[in-house]
Amino acid sequence: MIVKSQHNLIPADTKAHSVVIEDDLGNPIFVATHIVDGILYSAVGDNDFKAVLEMVGISNAPTVKEIPQPK
Repeated sequence: MIVKSQHNLIPADTKAHSVVIEDDLGNPIFVATHIVDGILYSAVGDNDFKAVLEMVGISNAPTVKEIPQPK
């Protein structure tokens, strides 16, 4: 898969097999991984979130129940 990101409005493309997005505190909030038939993804609040994190080798990460919204 190709991961498209931006920092200070500068785009970057990176080739990756798996992607984990964390909040500012280092808590995983989204995970995606390439599997045989496509891309498997999950986000905070999904029933399979912890299982998908474990598939990419993250087993002891703190997880939040919902993504805090900025005030």
